[in-house]
This record gives sequence, structure tokens and C-alpha cells, in this order.
Amino acid sequence: MKYWLNFCVLLLLAGRPAAYGQAMDKNMRMAAPSDPVLPLDSVLQLVERRNPAVQRYNYQAQAKQAAVAGADSWEAPKVSAGYWMTPYNQRPIREANGGQGEGMQMVSVEQMLPNPAKQRAKREYLSSQAAVVQADQQNTVVQLRAQAKTLYFEQAVLTKKLAVLDEDEELLRFLIKLAEARYPYNQATLPSIYDAKARLEMHLNDHRQALALTDQNLIALNTLMNRPRRAAFAVDTAVLTAPIPLSAPSDTAALASRRSDVRRLDRTLTTVRLSQNLEASRRRPDFGVRYDHMRGLGRTPNQFTVMGMVTIPLAPWAAREYKANTAALGFEAQALRKQREDVLNEAAGRLAGLRRDLDLRQEQLQAYTRSLLPALRRSYQATLLAYEQNTGQLFQVLEAWTTLKKTRLEYLDTLQQQLTQQIAYEKELEQ
Repeated sequence: MKYWLNFCVLLLLAGRPAAYGQAMDKNMRMAAPSDPVLPLDSVLQLVERRNPAVQRYNYQAQAKQAAVAGADSWEAPKVSAGYWMTPYNQRPIREANGGQGEGMQMVSVEQMLPNPAKQRAKREYLSSQAAVVQADQQNTVVQLRAQAKTLYFEQAVLTKKLAVLDEDEELLRFLIKLAEARYPYNQATLPSIYDAKARLEMHLNDHRQALALTDQNLIALNTLMNRPRRAAFAVDTAVLTAPIPLSAPSDTAALASRRSDVRRLDRTLTTVRLSQNLEASRRRPDFGVRYDHMRGLGRTPNQFTVMGMVTIPLAPWAAREYKANTAALGFEAQALRKQREDVLNEAAGRLAGLRRDLDLRQEQLQAYTRSLLPALRRSYQATLLAYEQNTGQLFQVLEAWTTLKKTRLEYLDTLQQQLTQQIAYEKELEQ
């Protein structure tokens, strides 16, 4: 009997996995990867090229540029026609002048000539608005890239988790088969077998949850790339082992040159300054010309009038508005400078905090890989070997298996936290 028991154990051992990390399906067959791998660079390029939130800024910038063409326009000319200096009652005048009346029929044309300085100020102001839109577009691209990278890295970590869960499921099924083979010979107990099967169901729940998260991330990534929501692709898990470059700016000037939100504030400040110049240009006069042609009635000769006109914007009742607007824009410019200073101050603080957190995550990951995971793996292998040799208990193997599984998943969670912080760090630097 003992011979047959050992023979069954050897058969089970022969069916154990040859190497860790191979993904298996529920029938213990190797799962063939069929989805095409989409690298991270390709995902980011698709997001920048196809996301509607990025594309709309192109049209907004074109709209701002199109408005510049109207900066050199003139006021519409004014044309008027009618009678001028014509008596109401023509009868006595005709009786005195042999039947000829008096008066004039007049046609008048008036055209205001814009001040070139005003046109130049308006053209510069309108041109600056397109630069603000382009800075907004770059800031949106940075946000979308960070979202895509976060989802991509999370998908890569989930792929690793699913591989770990598949491997651990295979090991647990092996333990259940081994215990069921030993049970008829009183070398395993029913409570331990039921405990192992309960752990298997909990393990399958973890697998279902990880699989559902991968589907959600796939939908989110396809949405960012403006692709069909269910378009299947696989992520490149090599990004998890890629070196992490960390470059901190030397001063706030270097940090300001990297960030699109600071560039947006700089361009907005330029727009406010140009708007202030536009308001100040209203103190300059405008000119106009008017021509009147009068056709005389009766003995009244034909006449004309040519007049030049000039506005007087320096009059106190006319200057009050543009002076107030110029002062208001000056205060708005000061507020933008303080906002720029605040953005740089907060960004520098966040970078320092993120750098410290990244150092902590790196130390934790090194502790996992150097000592914690190897020790737990050896502990599990020792308890499994003792159980195979009838010197250990199944519950000890299950506890060691559970601890190893949780620690491997915790390692992947810590890795994902490090990657998330790394993305946040790169987002602050806009790398």
C-alpha cells in the first residue's frame, strides 16, 4: 500500500510545472498569447494624434489666427442723400424768380481712417491669443499622457499578477490532488482538504477581480486613443524592468522652462500686456474725411464740401474708460505673476516629496527582491518537501503558500505605487 501511495505521489510530482511564471488556463493547458503587443510609445503617439481633446485645440488656434486678419479693417463708409438748405415753401420764390426755385440736393460720403498704431496693437493682441491656446494644448497633452502611462503600467502589473495567480492556482491544485491521494491512507485530513478548496475559491475570486480590472483598463486606454472600446491588445511588460531616469531641475528657472502651465501663464501675461497696450492706444486720435456734393435747384449753383475730422480721446469724459481698463489690466498682470510664482513653488515642493517617496519605494522593492521573497519561497519549498515526505502537515503548506502569494502580490502593488509616483514625478517635469 505504501508503495502505491509513493507511486501516486511521484505521478503528481511529474505533473508539476517545470518553471514558475507560465500562464495556464483552467484545464492546465498553456495559454497562447494571441493579442498584438502595443508598445507604450505607440499608445502615447495615438493619444496625442487621435484624442479629440487634443484635436480641438488645433481648431481653436486656427480660429485665433483667422481673427488676426480682421485687425487691419476700417470702419464702413457712410453714404447719405437728401435735400440740403431747401425752403419748405417754394411758391413765393418761384414767383419772384420767374418760376425757378431754390435749394440743393446733396449726396454725402464719409470715411473714418483708423490710426495705424491702434491697428498694430490690436493685431499683436489677437496674435498672442493663439499662443495661449497652444500652451493649453500642450498642458492637455501632458495630462493625457500621464493618464495613458498610468493605465498602461497598471495593465502591465495586472498582467504580472495574473501570471502569479495562474502559477499559484496550479500549485494549490497540486496540493489538493496530493491531499486527496493521501486521504484514503489516513495521511491527510478532511478539514485540511476543505480548507485548501476554500482557499482555491478565494484565489479564483482574486483572479476574477484582476481580470475585470484588465478589461476596464483596456476600455480606458482605447478611449484615450479614440479606438473601438473592445479592441484587444497586449501591453509590453518589459516597461516594468526599464531603468527609471530621475532628473531634477537645478533651479526654478529650469523648472519653469519645462512646464507647459508656466508657459501658459507667461503667454497669458504677454496677452494681458498687449491688451493693456491696446487699451492705451485708445488715447490716440482717429481721423476721417467727408465729401458732400450739392446739386443746386433752380438758380442755385452746384456746391461741394470737403472736411477732415479728428477725434479727441484725451477729453476727460472720453478718457475715463480706457484709463480704468489700463489700470485694471495692470493689476491682473501682477496677479498672474504671483500665480506663476505659486505654481513653481508648489511644483518644487511636490517634486521634493515625490523624490523622497520614490526613494522609499525603491528601498522597499529591494527588500522584497533581496531577502523577503527568497526567504518566503524557501520556507514554502521546505514545508512542501516536508509534507511530501510525510513529516509536515498540509495546513503548514497552505499557510506558507498563502503568505508567499500575498507577498508576491504586495510586491507588485508596491511596484505599481512606485510607477505611479514615477509618472507623477515625470508629469511635474513634463518628460
